[in-house]
This record gives sequence, C-alpha cells and structure tokens, in this order.
Amino acid sequence: MILDFELELDKDGKNKSPLSSYNPDEPVKDITLLVQNNFEDGRELHTKSYGEFNDKSLVSRMNMDQKAFNNFEPSPSDDPDEEWRSTAVRPIVRNKIIGIAAHITANLIFPKIFAQNEEDEEDRDAAEVMKDLMEWVADRSDYAKKFLYAVIASLVNPASVVHVEYNKVMRTVTNIDGNKEEIEDSALSGFQFNIVPLDELYIENIYEHDIQKQGYLIWRKAISYSTAKIKYSDHENFKYITPGIKNLLSEDDGLFYEAYDKSSDRLVEEVIYYDRNKDLELIFVNGVIMTEPDRPNPRIDKKYPFIKGGYELVDEGRFFYYKSLAFKTMPDYKIVNNLYRMIFDGSIMKLMPPIATFGGDIVDTGIIFPGGVTTFNSPDASIKQIDVGIDLNAGFKAIEMAEGSINESSQDPMREGQGSSGQQTAFEISTLEQNSKIQLGLFGKMIGFMVKDWGELMQSDIVQHLTVGEMKEIVGESGAMKFRSFLIPDMKSGDTRKRVKFDPDMPDQMTDEQVQSESFGLLEEEGNELDPKMEIWRVNPAKFRSLQFQTRISPDIIFPPSDRVKKALMLEEYDRAVQNPRSNQDAILKDLLYGAYEKTADNPEKYIAPEQQAPQQGGDPGAIKAIMGEQQVT
Repeated sequence: MILDFELELDKDGKNKSPLSSYNPDEPVKDITLLVQNNFEDGRELHTKSYGEFNDKSLVSRMNMDQKAFNNFEPSPSDDPDEEWRSTAVRPIVRNKIIGIAAHITANLIFPKIFAQNEEDEEDRDAAEVMKDLMEWVADRSDYAKKFLYAVIASLVNPASVVHVEYNKVMRTVTNIDGNKEEIEDSALSGFQFNIVPLDELYIENIYEHDIQKQGYLIWRKAISYSTAKIKYSDHENFKYITPGIKNLLSEDDGLFYEAYDKSSDRLVEEVIYYDRNKDLELIFVNGVIMTEPDRPNPRIDKKYPFIKGGYELVDEGRFFYYKSLAFKTMPDYKIVNNLYRMIFDGSIMKLMPPIATFGGDIVDTGIIFPGGVTTFNSPDASIKQIDVGIDLNAGFKAIEMAEGSINESSQDPMREGQGSSGQQTAFEISTLEQNSKIQLGLFGKMIGFMVKDWGELMQSDIVQHLTVGEMKEIVGESGAMKFRSFLIPDMKSGDTRKRVKFDPDMPDQMTDEQVQSESFGLLEEEGNELDPKMEIWRVNPAKFRSLQFQTRISPDIIFPPSDRVKKALMLEEYDRAVQNPRSNQDAILKDLLYGAYEKTADNPEKYIAPEQQAPQQGGDPGAIKAIMGEQQVT
C-alpha cells in the first residue's frame, strides 16, 4: 500500500496546511529537501510512459501483467443485450509462469564459493567455511521461500528486486516475573530477505541497468505505527510521528507543514534513502529523520543492499527493467481469451439459435421453453431459426495457433517434461531435460546472475556481523569477548553435520602436536560423546575477515541432473551390468537397482533374501549342480 499525503490548498491553490511542530536545524532541512526533490524525480519515472513498456508507464505495465497472472476477469456488460456474453479467462499465462517457476526452483540454487588470501592463493578451507555459514543463514532466513518469490516476481513483473540486510532490533517485553526487559526481536532481527514491490522503489536513472550504479535509491513503504514504534521509538524525533500525518518541507519558506493521508490513520510512511556518491543511508518516518543527516552506509562493502533480476532483457542491457513473461505473452494472451469467449458465445448460439417470426402475431422469448405449446391466431404465422453461420472449428484452430505462439515464447509441453505416454528410456528423459535447459537457458542465466549478487551481499554481511565478538562479562576494566558457534545442517536431510566455531586464539599455523592436542581438547569439550559424523571447525575470525571471497554460478548449479534422469540411468546400467558375468552382483543389486528408489536406497539389505547354504559334503551331487544352475548329467 502506498500512502498519498496531500497539503491542504485554498481556492487559489495556496497552501493552508497547519505548521508542524517539527523544526530541525539547517543540515537536516538541507538533506530533507534533497531527498524530497529526488523522490519527485523518481516518482516521475514511475508515471512516465516508455516505448519499452509498449507506451505504458511502469505502474500501468505492472498492473496489466499482474492481472494476466491473476486471471483477472472483467465484469459482465451492464447492457441487457450484451450481458449474456462470456467473460471467461483462460489461465494460460498463469500456468506457464507457475510451470517455469517450478522448473527453475526444483533445486535450490546456491552459488559456489572461492576464497583467496593475501598472497593471492586459493584457500579451500575458508571457502568451505563460508559455504557452510551461507547455508546456516539460508536455513534461518527463509531463503528457499524468498528465492521462489523472487523467481515468480521475475516472470510476472518488469523486474524482481530483493532487499538483503542484517538487523538487530530490540523490543520491550514483560517477563514471567512481571518485570520489563529488553530482548532481541526475532521477527525483525537477523538476516532479512524481502521482496521489494517495484512501485515502492524509486531510482535515479531508468537507463542505467546496474542497480549498484544508480546515483540514489529510495525505498518508500507503508508500515504500521506499532512496527515503527518498535524500530524507532528510542529516537528523540519519534515524538513528532503521528499516523496519517506527514511533515513536508516547503522550499519557499523552509518550514515544515502537516500533510494528511485520508486512506489510513493507522499507517506511517517509512522512507530509506541511499546515496552512492555521498555514502549515505538515511531513514525518514512521515518526513521526520530518524538518523543523523550525514549517516554513512553501514555496510563494509558500501554496496546498496539490493539485488535485481528479470525474465528477458528489453535491449542490450541499457534499460533498468526487463520484459516479463506476462508482458511477452500478452498479445497472444488477449487473442486466446477473445477467441475463447467467442467460442463459448458461438456454442450458446448453436444450442439456442435466434429465431424470426412471420405473421401478425407477436412472439417473445417467454414462449420458448421445453414442452411449450403456442397457438397462433394468424394462419400465416410461423417461426424459423436464423442461421448465423458459426464455424466453431475455425475458432479452435485459431486458439491452437495463439497457444502455439505462447509456447514458443515460454516453454512448450514437451519441454516442460510432458513426453510420450508409456515408459520412457533414459535417453528420452535426458533429451526432454536437455531441451528444457536450452529453452530456459537464458532465464536460468538471469537467475544465476541474481543469485550471484545475492551471495555476494550475504558474504559481506556474514563477515561483518557473524565473525565479531560480543562482550560476555565485565571484570574490572577488562572484559571477555564471546564469539559465536554455528551448527550447520545438511541441506537435504536437515541433520546436523558440522560445527563452526570462531576462536580469536586459534593460531594461523599449527604443528602436528598442536593439532593432536586440539583434537583431544574438542573431544573433551563435547563430553567424549561426539557424534562420529560431526565435524568441528575452529576458525580464527580475524584471519577469516582478511580473506577475499568470490561467488560463481555454473550451469550445473542452475540445472543439475534431475532425479528422473539419475534413476533412469541407474536402471539402464543395472540392466546391462546384471548380464555381465564379471559384475559384482551384490553391489549392482544394492547400488543400481535398490539404490535407484528412495524407499529402498537407505536400507537395501532389508529387501535382499539371504544366500542359500550349500549342502554338506556327501549329499546328492545333482542337488549341488541344480543350485548352481547346471544340468545334471547321468
């Protein structure tokens, strides 16, 4: 929801709004005026029409594409002669978007991590630790859900923008003893990934594609007053905040006036202003600044905390926004729906054709019902059907053409994995998979670029916030610092498999004796009941922070072999290996046959019958040969 604050004007257009009690010093007024002017420029970009949007504005383009995704059905006509006509909408665009999103998100995409030390040498251990910490962050920040939302937003909207940041927000609660205490708000603290609606993000230059090269960014959104109170009540200026009233600075006299929003009296406007050139990150609530006017960007990498992606480029990479799948298929989508409605209307006309009456009698629609008998007074009266010459087959063929065009613009059924009926070979399945990869290759790369940027912001936040210690206790003038420890879950099973501990006393190099002593120390620390599958890594935080980390996205990350392909290849290998006399039959039975199925892969021995024991010496030799599968010769 976007709040719309307006000043009260008299009949001559002059401001008659009341003066605000908020009257800061000149540095605050100067920066507030700069933000207001930049905001007006950014809002103009939202409402201006562009050829790249088919002569629509950003807001209009978004509304049209979101209606197509949500199967928006227009209201029937108010004209009684037209209200019978169908307004049905085929969910073809929505089905395509959901199908592609399901394909792209079938595997959680995570970047590969590389670490480099001061001597420009690769540090694989550090890269492994960073990868583990990123998995820890993803497990606690709804990364999988937000990744899905970002992919769908890329297919529906002109762009998908994700805000990535680390917060620590405190709130006052009442404990079980009835006393007030400050605790960390778990909902607002930690790593936060938020999908940013495009009508909330204002940019400087629509013809600068890289979001990190924008001169400024403004994120304007509506939040509840209670949320604003939790986040900013400790600021002295919060006393000027009233829901539904914004403090606007007049450039003419340098005073603040109260502007009102009549849509809601429970919400406030939160504006976060980022300026790359001035190195600023400022927060305003209802026009009142909640930070120092020269507050620098708190990120150590000095980047904007945003990533951006989309479905297809509009041009050679100059326009800021993208062409969404909904936008790309819009012309054919309109044709399909028009034809779809015409076919329904034509079917009704075929089933209940219009009629013409001849003679002196007046006949209305009230006489047309099953079993009805009507007597005409005029001997010349008659009723005849009107042949409207409807050809429904032509409509069906036209729909097929339009749907074929949509398939070409997105993904046809074969490339969605809908192959021929019956059992498919591994070659057929892998061919379908390969075709799907080719069709989605460009979009996969676009998502890959987005995930790469996402990973870089996460890495910077991990180094900045997770490798620093907190004061544990105060002893005289000195204090002990506590560093965090992280239990890393397995991304598939969810079981804990590794513990990463930051220890500032960890030396850079250790002798064999030190390594052995450290190992015994870890065992003692874990109570000698350490899980044998658990790995413990101790990391020097200062050394870790000094490294340079890079992210990469490779095609196998975006489109890893699917379980269907793996299963089909394993079964084909089993069919060939089981006939080879030199094959280890037990191994191929367990690994290739039972290992191909999820139900039997974990415990294949359960489904294998015990081997039959050979009879004792002196028994019937024919029985021994029968067991061996040979024919007895007398």
